[in-house]
Amino acid sequence: MKKTAIFLVLIISMLSINAQQSKVVSAYNYIKPQYNELGKAKEAIDEASKHEKTIGKAKTWYYRGQVYHAIYQSTDTNFQDLHETPLTEAVNAYIKAIELDEKEQYKKDCIGRLKIASVQLLNKGINDFNANDYSKALDDFENSIRINSLEYINEIDSMAIFNAAIAADRNKNYDKAIKYYNETIDLKYEGSKVFLFLSNVLKTQGDTIASIEKIKDGIDAYPDDNNSLIIELINYYLATNKSEEALGYLKIAIEKDSLNHSFHFAEGTIYDRMEEYDKAIKCYAAAIELEEDFFDAQYNIGAVYYNRAVQHFNVANDIPQNKQKEYEDEIVKAKEQMKSALPYLEKAHELNEKDLSTMQSLKEIYVRLQMYDKSKEIKAKMDAAKE
Repeated sequence: MKKTAIFLVLIISMLSINAQQSKVVSAYNYIKPQYNELGKAKEAIDEASKHEKTIGKAKTWYYRGQVYHAIYQSTDTNFQDLHETPLTEAVNAYIKAIELDEKEQYKKDCIGRLKIASVQLLNKGINDFNANDYSKALDDFENSIRINSLEYINEIDSMAIFNAAIAADRNKNYDKAIKYYNETIDLKYEGSKVFLFLSNVLKTQGDTIASIEKIKDGIDAYPDDNNSLIIELINYYLATNKSEEALGYLKIAIEKDSLNHSFHFAEGTIYDRMEEYDKAIKCYAAAIELEEDFFDAQYNIGAVYYNRAVQHFNVANDIPQNKQKEYEDEIVKAKEQMKSALPYLEKAHELNEKDLSTMQSLKEIYVRLQMYDKSKEIKAKMDAAKE
């Protein structure tokens, strides 16, 4: 009886193993085009993947990968909802199949399927990103990177790494954004703009020093393609009142792009701030020469002349009455400066008829130069603008 019992146990055990192995084969058969029963395939392979008799078999995970890959690739809406992340599940299954495949029966095919999945994850990430689902996009790109980093694949996809950085940035996952931006920089992918993106992340985290250093690193790394970095650095120095530093980088910018009117204007504003007015006028004039309808440059050059006129009037007012000649000389100088300001301020008014500062300056000039008809006209415009 004992021998019979043992024999029966063996039979039952063999039947159990065969049943589970049958489920593995059934799962594979269900995904064939002539059957296309992905629901049944998933049910069978899920059970086989958990059963103690088949969970440790490379074949189980090889077929599991194919089942979930087929679910992901299916265009049938009945199958698309069978699993939330079927492609990731397929990837994990292929990797496990390779780990268990001591005889390497499935390794080559799994590697080929993993490479396909890597591209699919990259494309899926792009679609998720365009749908503003940055969290999913980041997962997709990271899974694509994970596949490529496997020792038996060992490939670098610069686009996936850069995309992961952008997705992490948009998802406000700044630690990962910094990691992937730095990797992108190391790969020399996408040029100087990556330094700018990384700098902005560092700035967002409050690390201004590191942010500026990264900008400078980008300028050094890409001497022929760094305009956006130079502009960022100039803006930083302007905002922090570091005029000399801003001028230094502005000169570099102008050497690279002398036809950019904004650079000449920015240079003018710095000299204006430093009270080097002749240099400021020269820079504003250069900007106007390149862009005649540039309101700010027209207004600023007019304002320089106007402010000089005011200074002469102030000096004249402080001259004693017994020094009439000195007084008159200062008044003449003041009016000459106003005459110089006039065409620029009139052009500025032409470009922006509602700007009250321009009109106020023009009104003062017209009165001082005894252009009373013009004075009345501009005053009427000012009154209308205030209503």
